[in-house]
Amino acid sequence: MEVLNRNIAPNFKEITDIGFQLPEQKKLSNGIPIFAYNLGSQELVKIEFVFEAGTKHQEKPLVASFTNSMLKEGTNTKNSLQIANAIDYYGAFLETEINADFGTISLYTLNKHLDKVLPILKEILCDSIFPEKEFKQKLSIKKQKFIINQEKVETLASVEFSKLIYEGTRYAQHTELFSFDTISVDDCIQFYKKHYNLNNATVFVAGKIEANLHSQLENLFGKEDLSPKTDDFAIGNSTYNPSTHSIEKKDAIQTSFRIGKPTLGISHPDYTKLKVLNTIFGGYFGSRLMTNIREEKGYTYGIGSALISRMDASTFIIYTEVGSDVTQLALDEIRKEIKTLQQVPVSAEELKKVKNYMLGSLLQNTDGAFDMLERFKTIHFHNLPKNHYEQYMKEINDTTSDDILKLAQTFFHDLTIVAAGSKKVN
Repeated sequence: MEVLNRNIAPNFKEITDIGFQLPEQKKLSNGIPIFAYNLGSQELVKIEFVFEAGTKHQEKPLVASFTNSMLKEGTNTKNSLQIANAIDYYGAFLETEINADFGTISLYTLNKHLDKVLPILKEILCDSIFPEKEFKQKLSIKKQKFIINQEKVETLASVEFSKLIYEGTRYAQHTELFSFDTISVDDCIQFYKKHYNLNNATVFVAGKIEANLHSQLENLFGKEDLSPKTDDFAIGNSTYNPSTHSIEKKDAIQTSFRIGKPTLGISHPDYTKLKVLNTIFGGYFGSRLMTNIREEKGYTYGIGSALISRMDASTFIIYTEVGSDVTQLALDEIRKEIKTLQQVPVSAEELKKVKNYMLGSLLQNTDGAFDMLERFKTIHFHNLPKNHYEQYMKEINDTTSDDILKLAQTFFHDLTIVAAGSKKVN
């Protein structure tokens, strides 16, 4: 047996290939698309139904999220407890998720119990009844959480930032306290019928897939008649205008910052280089924002920046909470780091470190069938080329210090600043 000498560092190896694979693609007889990764070694499979049912599709606040969360609360043959008990009995797990673009319901199960739990998923998707009692309970709980969260500076900053960044589009929609008094079960039922119709579904499967899985999906879902798909959605036109806002929260011991602007979408030729710039600036623990504002100044426990790519809009955002007494000082340091990137070329050493970090993160995030599936969904829904990740790796490696300088000069301006706390900023 070879003994590992921990006094000797392992050899460094450059990442040149992540071994990304494309899924097998099929369709059920009624046209529902299925993308499958048969890569697992354990007798476990994940089946995910994704619908164009995100919050941007709702006509009024809360409808999309409540519809998604109510999917497991009852069908014509089972109440919420019976659904939960049946899923638990077979060691399976049902998960619902909602974001701005999509509503999702996922089933995790052992292969040997698939024939028992898949019909439950079918019932939820095709026969949910949205019982009034459970709806009112959820409404009460969420309303109380909303009231509590409205006292938090990070909530105030995030909501205001979202309204300003996405102004003019459906993404700017936000919840008010009165929203809880205007939503009804009927709103959710209508949203469910329109947006959780199987004609609006894409199915993703990952894990150790047995030969009969496709036939099981076909028998349960492939024979359903699909109504014509309607396409009456319009995201709206952005009216973004950069501005600075201070939201007063008396006696707050912290100030929450949200700073940013609309930016390049994931399909733009310069997106990857902009992502390299963002990583240098605030995209990982060793970033300039963390080094300066956390490690050197001690103004915050954490600070970062990110590129958020939604289907119809993309955003650059800087986020942090700092002590109230250093509110303006922290903002000044953020501005200083931006100015430095616009004026001083990034060193070859720092650029190489960031590139290695990004490539290593990509490798880590494609480790296994479930991770591979998540990466493929980005390709699929954003209509990216099949060799997207090969191009992504090449574009990271090809990014130069001069590219970073020009991108910082081009994109790190006209930022909206939102600060929620007891101190105003300028």
